[in-house]
Amino acid sequence: MLTLPAPGDIDTNRQGSIIVHKHKQQGPPGAPGTGQPENPAPAGDAIAGVEFKIQKLNLDLTKNTDWNTLKTLTVDQAKTRVAGSETIKTTDNNGEATFSDLDIGAYLVTETNAPAGVVKKAAPFIVTVPHPNGNNTWNYDVHVYPKNTVSAKPSKTLDDTNAIKLGDSVTWTITQVLPELQNGERFTEVSFADQLQEGLEYVAPTTAQVDGVEVDVTITATGDGGRNLEGSLDDTATLRGGETVTFTITTTVNDPGKIVNTAKVTIKTSNGGDTRPVAVDTQTGFGW
Repeated sequence: MLTLPAPGDIDTNRQGSIIVHKHKQQGPPGAPGTGQPENPAPAGDAIAGVEFKIQKLNLDLTKNTDWNTLKTLTVDQAKTRVAGSETIKTTDNNGEATFSDLDIGAYLVTETNAPAGVVKKAAPFIVTVPHPNGNNTWNYDVHVYPKNTVSAKPSKTLDDTNAIKLGDSVTWTITQVLPELQNGERFTEVSFADQLQEGLEYVAPTTAQVDGVEVDVTITATGDGGRNLEGSLDDTATLRGGETVTFTITTTVNDPGKIVNTAKVTIKTSNGGDTRPVAVDTQTGFGW
């Protein structure tokens, strides 16, 4: 357990900093951070261009009662305690973003944007300035290492092998490898949205598989020809990072010409480290 030095020993005349280090998450996370620079450095490659914002909370770190509040304070509760404006920084080529000249206090840190290829954002978290060192001293320059899961974007393929005339069926397969989870985290949603182009008509059912094993999926198809498609896995509790999810959609081709079919995949997790919806499209031409 981390030893908390006396809050009364905090030098309120000092300022501190939060140094965010962004690296690719290679697998399941390790031990929690200490606020000190990691040695050796993280194994994952640095990620530039990740945007963070920090917001100061209305907590007084010189009071034991407020440290007791921090012990059980959730991110959602922290959002109701934001005091003052936000500050935004973006990681550099070393994967670092430094928030300097910070007043003593607790801060909510939120990842707000990231470059392509970063599938799953880091969950929001709370950092104190200063941070207890564990040896009855305070660290005023706090290093944090939220991880990003970087993986290939979803793919979408077309099988029109048996389509030789208008009205024949073709299948579209959306494939997504699930990102790694943090300790204690679970998937709460794995879904897709697909706006079928005119000239296609949805044919039920849509099927889903996890690592090649068929699973239950709920589909809604609305609009003309059922072309507004949405689907989500019924059971996400047993899903694990690294598994491959596929959705297979069947349509008929009712008009000749070029078909562009675009889908978006969304993944949500229990700690708020959701994915950004990623669009993937497939183009083909039918000249009948």
